[in-house]
Order: sequence, then structure tokens, then C-alpha cells
Amino acid sequence: MQDFTTFICYRLKSTMKRVEKHIGSALEEYGVTMAQSFILFSLLEKDGCTLTEIGNRAQIDNSSLTTMVDKLEKEGLVERRLFAQDRRVVNLYLTEKGRELGLKVYNSGAEMNAELRTLLNGCEEEFYTNLEGISRIMDQNKA
Repeated sequence: MQDFTTFICYRLKSTMKRVEKHIGSALEEYGVTMAQSFILFSLLEKDGCTLTEIGNRAQIDNSSLTTMVDKLEKEGLVERRLFAQDRRVVNLYLTEKGRELGLKVYNSGAEMNAELRTLLNGCEEEFYTNLEGISRIMDQNKA
């Protein structure tokens, strides 16, 4: 029997768990989680997105997204606004406090990304190609 810790899925999960732990500890000083930071980044890119747009961009399920946005709103970082043409649609906007925090968190994330790129030592494109290949295979198996 093959040792399950040599399975590709195990190694991917194990590595991602380490990455999340590293990023999580760096984000503690800002009071946001990695997923919440992705919401802030989405709004930095395009303020006024719908929750569906943010969820798709940040790869966050709707059920989790609502809870995260509630917390960000309670902290005064984002605000919900009804879309004038269709009051069923809610758009999310950064507050000034949210924009400032989002930029700080983004800069911290960019530093971590630079560290990871250095560790890849010139193999970044091959790494991305392999990740995309794995994703494509998983999507094909879902259908």
C-alpha cells in the first residue's frame, strides 16, 4: 500500500495549510482573515461589486461570504448599498477606513508573494501551468 502522504492531493493540502498559517499569522495584526483580505482586494480593484461578483473573484461560497461581509461591515470597513435600478441587488463599497486597511494588507500580501516567487527560483510559469492543469483535470472530472 502506498503511503498516503505521498499522494499529490495530500501534498497540495499540506502545503496550502502551511501557506494559510503563514499568511494568517501575518494578517493577525490587521484583524482580518485571508478570505476577508480577498474581499478587500476585490473591492480595491473594483469598488461597488455585487456579492456574487466578489464571491466568484475571491473563490468564496455565498454562505461564507455573507458572514464575512457582515463582520467587515460591523468593523466599518465596507458598506452595503442597494442598486438604484434593482433594489434586490446589493453592491459593496469600501469605506475610507476599509480602503486604508485594504492597501496595507495588499502591500503585506505583495511582500509575501515576492518571497514565494523567490522560492520558485525562476520556475513560476511552470508552477502556474501545472496548477492550471490540475484545476482543469479536476473540473473535467466534476462534469
